[in-house]
Amino acid sequence: MTTSVDQQRPQLRPGDAVIDRALVAPLVPRRTFGAHKWGVGGVVIVAGAPSFIGAAVLCAQGAGRAGAGVTNLAVPRGLVPAIVPAVPEAAYVLLSETESTAGARRAAEMIVDKLAKSAALVIGPGLGEDESAAGLLGALFGIGSASRPIGFGGSDGGGAGSAGTKPAGVAPVIAAGKPIVLDADGLNWLAKQDDWNSLLPRGTAVLTPHVGEMTRLLGIEADEVTRDPVETVREAARRCGQVVVLKYGYTAVSDGERTLVAEDAPGSLATAGAGDVFAGAIGGLLAQGLDPLDAAAVAIYTGGRAARRVEQRFGTLGLVAGDLPLGFAEELALLEQEGGSRGR
Repeated sequence: MTTSVDQQRPQLRPGDAVIDRALVAPLVPRRTFGAHKWGVGGVVIVAGAPSFIGAAVLCAQGAGRAGAGVTNLAVPRGLVPAIVPAVPEAAYVLLSETESTAGARRAAEMIVDKLAKSAALVIGPGLGEDESAAGLLGALFGIGSASRPIGFGGSDGGGAGSAGTKPAGVAPVIAAGKPIVLDADGLNWLAKQDDWNSLLPRGTAVLTPHVGEMTRLLGIEADEVTRDPVETVREAARRCGQVVVLKYGYTAVSDGERTLVAEDAPGSLATAGAGDVFAGAIGGLLAQGLDPLDAAAVAIYTGGRAARRVEQRFGTLGLVAGDLPLGFAEELALLEQEGGSRGR
């Protein structure tokens, strides 16, 4: 028997809510007289590897179209010529292409320096899972030894980014005190760390896993995630003390106490790069002062509406992630015209 869309709709508990227009319109940032780019909010994005340059582009476009005043891309120096034509408005943190511990620490210092003036951080889209990425993430989260980095698949457990290595003090990105979006390869790295919850003080981050990433974070099977996605995201948020978004069907977000669920589930979003745009949009909204649950809710709603907008031209099968940032901005423009007085 075929399962209807209505039968797939999640069951909400008292206090939970559907993410609809009435919920998100008052949350959309509105700029006040005299606003300037840093006052609006800067975001730093740590993303992109030679095999995934487009992820950095899409994430930066998502942040910009969500209203971030300044988008700073922390990427290997060699990737910049390929990115600039697609995101000419971005600024850059130029990272050296090295796998050394000293290089990773220097890269982390440069990112944290830029974060001091910014308001939010996004880590992970297209970052890769090699030794260089693992070393950088280890340095950002204060994990590692004084010797050399060992990345995913390394045979020696004593380097930066290796599972089981404990932090040697307050992590640089945690000390910065700015909200963090962890997505894609940032989540894959996090899941490999022993007691990864301890790396993120409560209320620090927004985690944005799809089903596979959620299984790795929670150590469960995929069918356990999909059997009751709303309960899964609620439990994940409780366990880690962060806002968690589960990208599956009717996308859900929870802080462990309140859970919000998308009113629509566009199948067109099953396309490479859509999650990169989404992560950037959340980062851009965080940078403008929205709290993590609200930022995720606005991004979920607006992303779904953007997909439906694009489907009118290209259909469900023809949408690609590069279509979404402009659609996102067009939907935000409509929301700006509706209630609320939030301004910066």
